[in-house]
Amino acid sequence: MNLKIIILILSALGIFLIHVNTYLFPNGLILRHIILIVFIGVAFYYAYQSRRKYLEEYAKLEKFIRICAWCKSICITDPVTKEEKWISLEKYFEQEHDFKSSHGVCPDCYNNQMRIYSDKE
Repeated sequence: MNLKIIILILSALGIFLIHVNTYLFPNGLILRHIILIVFIGVAFYYAYQSRRKYLEEYAKLEKFIRICAWCKSICITDPVTKEEKWISLEKYFEQEHDFKSSHGVCPDCYNNQMRIYSDKE
C-alpha cells in the first residue's frame, strides 16, 4: 500500500479517536495525548520502513558495476561464497532490480544495418 495513503488513514483515524475521546471524556487530556503519540509513532514507523527500503535500493544502484567490453556481461559477486560470476545484462536487471526486458533495434543500429545491406547490393 502506498505510504501516503497509510499516513493519511492513520492521521484521520487518530483525529477521529481524539474527537470521540473529547466527547466521551471531556477531561481526558492524557488519553488524547496517548492516542496521538501512538498514531504519530505508527506513521513514523511506516515512513522509516519505506525510507529504509528506498535507501537499500539506492545502495544497490550506487555500487560500481563491472561490464565486459566485448559482450556487455556484468560481473556480480555472490554474497555467500564471494565468487564472481558473469551474467547477461538482461539477467542482471531481472535478478537485482526485478526488471523485465525485451529486445528491439534502436534507430541508429537499424540505419547502420540498412546502409550495410544497401552497400552489398
